[in-house]
Amino acid sequence: MLDFLRKRQHSDVLIAISLHSESVGLAVAKRNNDVIECIASDTQGVVAKNYAGAIQQLVNKYSRFTKGDPALVLVLGASLYQSVTLERPKLPAEEIAAGLRYSLRDLVNLAPVDIIADYYDLPVQLPGQDKIVAVIADRQLLTPVLECIHDITDNLLAITAEEQAVAQLFNSQSDPAVVVYQAPGQAALMQVYREGALQVNRSVRTLDRMSDLSSEEINMGGLQPLSVEVQRSADYFERQLRQRPVKQVVLAFHHAQKNVVVEQLKTDLGLDVRWANYPLWAQELATGDYGDFPLLGGVMLGYELQEVEA
Repeated sequence: MLDFLRKRQHSDVLIAISLHSESVGLAVAKRNNDVIECIASDTQGVVAKNYAGAIQQLVNKYSRFTKGDPALVLVLGASLYQSVTLERPKLPAEEIAAGLRYSLRDLVNLAPVDIIADYYDLPVQLPGQDKIVAVIADRQLLTPVLECIHDITDNLLAITAEEQAVAQLFNSQSDPAVVVYQAPGQAALMQVYREGALQVNRSVRTLDRMSDLSSEEINMGGLQPLSVEVQRSADYFERQLRQRPVKQVVLAFHHAQKNVVVEQLKTDLGLDVRWANYPLWAQELATGDYGDFPLLGGVMLGYELQEVEA
């Protein structure tokens, strides 16, 4: 009888937590009849890389939602992991993730003992290639975070990278498109999508001033570096991977002069350019600057994983 009661009291909320260089985000969602409802969203600043402390402050603030082992997804911001493309190790599929720490020791700036790694497959490969994308995090950074999370819930669904969480928000993008995503204070992600799948992912650290450009700076060519990086991503997708031409550029970063940015990029690239849309279920609590996209993607990933388990 006690086991039965515990199951009945299990939480029906899903929590996403995202870690960034200077902040932690939290979103709480419920789903009724396949309709997601975002019921809370907040951020907390991080002092001296104490991510566990920031998470605990948010959890204390929203403690009414953390009872009963809620499902939880942890999203790592682009500054807190490394993403490396490499040839698939000659190992059985079930052993690849565990073996990555040795395959990657010369490619990342972490000792093998500190590497936590997993990988995902690329849907399109160059002829004769068989590559994977490895995602690497620092064990020393994650250990206190995971200890904090396990005090909150035993139902951790996934630890995922920002590039994979953001991809959840573009799974309806059918025509080939370059998506430009940047969270405040982080590297820009240049991603190419086709038929709802992430095809190309690049991290570009030279676009840190995109959000700060004035109209005058844009008119004087301030967006040229962005145009160049978009074109590089499109060229790789079309010429190297031999895919259909990119039709659209989708922007997801904060900027006060959105119309000016769109018109300039249309002129530079000769492509359709638009700003990304928030999901309908998230619009009421959306920040509007796209900094919460990893959180929202984490929510969507969590529900997808629950469906797979079911």
